[in-house]
Amino acid sequence: MLVGIMFTLYAFKGVDINDVITKISDANPWWLLLGMGISLVSHWLRAYRATLLYEAMHFEVSVKNSFLAVLIGYMMNYFIPRAGEVSRSAAISKTDNVPLEKGLGSVVTERIVDMVLLLIILGIIFLFQFDLIYGFIQQTLNSKASEQKSGFPLKWVLLGVFAIASVILFLLRKKLVQTKLFARIFSVLQGFADGLLSIRHLKKPYLFVGLSALIWVGYILMMYFCLFSMEPTSHLLFIDCLTVFAIGTIGIVLPAPGAGAGTFHFFVMQSLLLFGVSKEDGLAYATLVHGAQMILLIALGIIASGLIFTQQKKGNEQI
Repeated sequence: MLVGIMFTLYAFKGVDINDVITKISDANPWWLLLGMGISLVSHWLRAYRATLLYEAMHFEVSVKNSFLAVLIGYMMNYFIPRAGEVSRSAAISKTDNVPLEKGLGSVVTERIVDMVLLLIILGIIFLFQFDLIYGFIQQTLNSKASEQKSGFPLKWVLLGVFAIASVILFLLRKKLVQTKLFARIFSVLQGFADGLLSIRHLKKPYLFVGLSALIWVGYILMMYFCLFSMEPTSHLLFIDCLTVFAIGTIGIVLPAPGAGAGTFHFFVMQSLLLFGVSKEDGLAYATLVHGAQMILLIALGIIASGLIFTQQKKGNEQI
């Protein structure tokens, strides 16, 4: 939470909030709705892609249930950072009896694939927008890292604790293996590994790759069409949007509450400055996109939670 507050205060420092609100209220809602519609399609593609991983683990999960779980996961991320992965896996566990640890493993697999694709996008941006990105790095990170005096002893303390714990575990390994706790931990780790390695057993690997690419294309198009909702950002080109998208995604990845609240605003505002968009206009655009996504996904997440609860209740009544 501290990270988000820090970035929010820094981003909005010296900014007329009323001016930002006015700019948001003057935005064209139709372009915004188009962007949100495209993002919703991307979320559905993410749900469809997840069913391929479940299938690789020999679980038949419908796209509908997977989509409901994805919506619940996105909703939870707005309340607790990184809680979406757990809640999404828990939802699938309730509707389709996929073990929680296997569901989490499949989500980690998705995250790894997404990170690879994000790195490819960043590579393309650095190729075509190197000067702008280099200027952004100089502008944002123009401070020397101070030496942490306490870091040196702390490192050795942690290494010592780890070494002692390793020796104790090694000496007691035979007794630990026979305990129920160890058996439970091993079962959880095995299920997590099965989910993580499920990508190796995909029946349709090319479809998985294609869906992964389309998901990110959808997210980029969402931000691109939302640029047209405001006059100061409507002149930006698609390659410019790629830069804004990639830098803004860094704000989403950081562990801030509200799915990047504050961090997303800061990074998007900073990236738009590279293209001559004022700080106020950049913050208005970031607030518009983030706020619209938040309202949409929280509303749909609540509906999805209700549908899953109703579905589970009917299933219990039939037993």
